[in-house]
Amino acid sequence: MPDYGSVEYWNTRYREKEGSLFDWLENYESLAPFISQLVDKDARVLVIGCGNAQFSEDMYDDGYQTILNIDISPVVIEQMKARNTKRDKMLWQVMDVRDLDYPSNFFDVVIDKSTMDSILCGEMAFINVARMTKEIQRVLRIGGYYLIISYGHPENRVLHLEMPHLKWSIHQLKLEPSSELFTQDALDAEEQRHFCYLCQKEPGADEVCAKAWYIVESQLLEEDSPEGTANAELET
Repeated sequence: MPDYGSVEYWNTRYREKEGSLFDWLENYESLAPFISQLVDKDARVLVIGCGNAQFSEDMYDDGYQTILNIDISPVVIEQMKARNTKRDKMLWQVMDVRDLDYPSNFFDVVIDKSTMDSILCGEMAFINVARMTKEIQRVLRIGGYYLIISYGHPENRVLHLEMPHLKWSIHQLKLEPSSELFTQDALDAEEQRHFCYLCQKEPGADEVCAKAWYIVESQLLEEDSPEGTANAELET
């Protein structure tokens, strides 16, 4: 399996795919009615793992002009900057979602279309996802939303959103495939279903994280260490 958490993997992929666009899981048209219920057009929006998706462009053209897009691949960020010179209020930045260079309580919504999925396919997946959720919670304002679109079923995703360093309400929604687009058998339709996890930051979240993070990080690092992995294999 490719290392989807690797900068090198994505740089190579985007060089090979230069000039093309690809929207992971859902496009803006499918999510626009949902997003419009969460935030106004003047909201501060952060799109993580933006890649070469058309999603942010369509969202910008629909009136959401305070959009910041980040990706770990400098290759794709330069490509998207060049594509969007006329969308001059939208920003594209090379950044690691585990270490966001933004103020606390800054964004109204953070949009994640399969970025968590990708990190979970990489090395040290659990600690890296925990670092990501820690940072996303930090930069969200109280009452702000972390909107995740994922192929991961709840039993494999909610545990990452209920870690002790996090304090947000969590709502789940299954996104059914369109009957016009997906006319295959039931098994194919099941594979085309996506899941939406909506996390709303609650008061006191930053204080909860400050108290719990050291323990969470220590435990996850131990579990991801060679010794921790070996112990887990012996227990199974």
